[in-house]
Amino acid sequence: MRSFFTAIGTLTIVPCHHSMIATERDLGRSVLFFPVVGLAIGVFLMGLAQLLGLILTPVLSAALLLLALVLITGGLHLDGLADLCDGLAAGGGRERILSVMKDPHIGAFGMIGLGVVLILKYALFGEMIRRGWLTAFLLMGLLSRWAMVLASFFGRYARESGTAQPFIGRISRFQCAGATLMTLAGAFLISKGIGLIAVSLVFLSVLVFNRFLESRIGGWTGDALGALSEMVEVGVLLFISAV
Repeated sequence: MRSFFTAIGTLTIVPCHHSMIATERDLGRSVLFFPVVGLAIGVFLMGLAQLLGLILTPVLSAALLLLALVLITGGLHLDGLADLCDGLAAGGGRERILSVMKDPHIGAFGMIGLGVVLILKYALFGEMIRRGWLTAFLLMGLLSRWAMVLASFFGRYARESGTAQPFIGRISRFQCAGATLMTLAGAFLISKGIGLIAVSLVFLSVLVFNRFLESRIGGWTGDALGALSEMVEVGVLLFISAV
């Protein structure tokens, strides 16, 4: 249970004593429960959408749902997305990109990246609510956090040190396999064949993104993991809206 509560404290703003005193070993072990925490976030969004649907239009519900997601995650992954956009847009070699990503200020390309992702999410949230496909939020949360596990398993850490160092390149086959089995079971129970196809697409996407980051910055950072989570959330909802 210690690992589970550490995962909650790592991925959300929910206060968990275990995450505050977690060692690097505890943080590494917590990745096993990343998909479970993602699923819990999806359950929260689905329940909130049902409540808001009683009194608000899909447009307003989507806006409040998006705000709730940002609040419960502390905007951590969005911050990573903005940093990655700024770094990659800055160009140059690996060291320059990593240096720009570490800058706490947000640049024009970071703002553009944030804007695009938030607009897409808002539109997709509204579409899911309008169609009554609220289980899409479960699949979105589950697969986006599982993608972080895959990236941590297949990738290597690009910096000398940092907050994501306990995860990236340090998790075991057992942890990755356990998280993957839970994800496969969850995706099948949520959406049957569509869920399993979405799992396959996310798996391939992580491998492609891993290859891209290897070529640009030599691996993954915490910002890149956050950006991956944001992109997978959008990708999963786009896929569901298209099938």
